[in-house]
Order: sequence, then C-alpha cells, then structure tokens
Amino acid sequence: MKKTFIILSLFCLCLFISGCSKKPAGEIGEKAKETGEKVFQKLRGTAHQDNLMYLKNKINTYKRQNGRYPDSLQQLVNEGFIDRIPEPPAGMQYQYDPSTGKLSFKQ
Repeated sequence: MKKTFIILSLFCLCLFISGCSKKPAGEIGEKAKETGEKVFQKLRGTAHQDNLMYLKNKINTYKRQNGRYPDSLQQLVNEGFIDRIPEPPAGMQYQYDPSTGKLSFKQ
C-alpha cells in the first residue's frame, strides 16, 4: 500500500511539474497522458504482485493450520481461507505447485 501511495504521489508531482512549464498545451497534454499511462501500468503491476503475495500468505497459513499445502488454490476458497481467487494479469494464469507451495504467474 505504501508503494502505491509513493507511485501515486510521484505521478501527481509529474503532473504538477509538467503544468508549470511554458511548453504548448498540446505537448504538455501528451506528456501527462504518457506519464499517466506509465503510472497506471505500474500500479496495475503492483496490484497483481500484491495479489500474488496475498495468496502466498494464505497458502502458508493453510500449511501452518493443516500441516500440508492445499491441493489447489480453489481449496483455499472452499475451506474459507479466501473469498475468491484474485484475477491474474491479462494473458497470464497462476502456476501453483501443491508439493512445494510455490506460486507464480505463467503465460
């Protein structure tokens, strides 16, 4: 959450600085748009990493309580550890190994 706040603060600072320049308005608008898109992509990536960490935490909690890793991510939902499985990034899916508890993204 702190990382998201910092990125959002930097985005606002970039917008403020670009607004203080003497460049033509169209050029400033394009710069702001490009910066906004980059920040948005970064925030989306951060959210997906947060989801990955959240799931890893729940997998480890499951192991502590049951002495083994869950057989699937869906088992975390079925047994009430999570409400739902968060969406992975577009074009990707979760890769989960129940023997090691390892979780990652794969294309």
